[in-house]
Amino acid sequence: STMNAAEEQVKYLSEATKKVKEHAFYMKRAIDANDLNTTLSLAADMLRELKTSLLTPRNYYELYMKVTDELRHVEDFFQALNKQGTPVVEMYEKVQHCANVVPRLYLLIAVGGVYIKSGEAPAKDILKDLIEMVKCVQYPTRGLFLRNYLSQTSRDKLPDTNSPYAGVGGDVTDAYDFVLQNFSEMNRLWVRLQHMGGGKDSRKKREKERQDLKILVGTNLVRLSQLEGIDSQIYKDVILPRILEQVEGCKDTIAQSYLMDCIIQVFPDEFHLATLQTFLNACTRLKEKVNIRDILQSMMNRLSNYSDGQADRIPKDLQAFNLFNDCITKILEERSNLSLPEILRLQTALMQFALKCYPGRMDYVNYCLGMCASVLSATQAGELDDSSVSEVEELLSIPLASLALKVLDLKQYAELLTYLPYENRRQVATTLVRSTLFAAGSVLDTPEKLEKLLAAITPLLKDEDAAGDAPPPPPPTAP
Repeated sequence: STMNAAEEQVKYLSEATKKVKEHAFYMKRAIDANDLNTTLSLAADMLRELKTSLLTPRNYYELYMKVTDELRHVEDFFQALNKQGTPVVEMYEKVQHCANVVPRLYLLIAVGGVYIKSGEAPAKDILKDLIEMVKCVQYPTRGLFLRNYLSQTSRDKLPDTNSPYAGVGGDVTDAYDFVLQNFSEMNRLWVRLQHMGGGKDSRKKREKERQDLKILVGTNLVRLSQLEGIDSQIYKDVILPRILEQVEGCKDTIAQSYLMDCIIQVFPDEFHLATLQTFLNACTRLKEKVNIRDILQSMMNRLSNYSDGQADRIPKDLQAFNLFNDCITKILEERSNLSLPEILRLQTALMQFALKCYPGRMDYVNYCLGMCASVLSATQAGELDDSSVSEVEELLSIPLASLALKVLDLKQYAELLTYLPYENRRQVATTLVRSTLFAAGSVLDTPEKLEKLLAAITPLLKDEDAAGDAPPPPPPTAP
């Protein structure tokens, strides 16, 4: 009987694992006997299992973990030989005679790590050597994992500022050049995975496999964020432009979505503030299918948490609200495929950002409400779909927590209420009354204020007229 694909995977993986264990067993015996030649030949046999193209990326990852665990014994052996007086360059040259490409490169990286540590050659030279050599593996899965091993092995040996390998070994420029190069090659291989094999089913499968492997690519950005020698100026002039060049250049939805999110998560707030314009410009150039709202919202949340309600945390001259607003305006102009709820969500996110980072700037809040009102003015009252209704309700409820009665001074607020079905308006009115009654300093000290409040909470005071509601007022003018 024919095995199904999942059973075949189990079989391939267990066969490969068995061989790895067997070779590793004899390899460790050779290490105990202090026999370099036999150790190298058995290590190469073990590493040959990583040449397979039969495993799914997830199963290949399992095999890779088992192999690299065993490879640690070889790294320690190289280290011990070096301490006993064998020059690393001798081992480095010996490994180059290994006949198979994949095993040879893993062993070279293992010796390379010891080479850098020994100080017998400058770190930057060995790193350049290794990054050149790994170029010859272009099969996506094999190449990604090989480069991941290079990244793991070298991570504590980069000539970063204040590192023992800096100086003769190079400086932070060599460190970040190495990581950026590895990043762009890994991203390229990761994107290429998408185009292996045909058919629609296999496309879904590929996308799933790529999601499983994205962390390998993202780790490079984490490495960059950990380099001490990178300040916000270097980030602005070199690092971000080179990352964005990859992001835009790969023209791939999955990669663009993931990497933009990575940038936001891994680099410090000061770096984001220094490069907000550049980052937002890149957002407007992403592929249509990338969920741009997720990315913008993520960046706004990051900066909101940083500012933490203190108006002075975000530099005055940055005008972050305007930058986000310009970006959103451009996206709305260029992306005809955005649904109404999605457009409302973008404005809601922008308004939340304004409330948190620019407390007291009522004009910003009013502007966001106005933008929503003008988008809604194209739809007839009572014709909103459910998700748009809940977005408008959300939009009107959010400012209440911080503004309470002050929302009645926002001329767009009352207007937006008219777009809601009566029942939803009643919900907002309830929230309004609650936040007003319990908010400190809410005083109805003028007849106008009382009138505005009563108008807003009409749905609580009486049922809807049979004739329906008055037509909505005209759309707002921009501030």
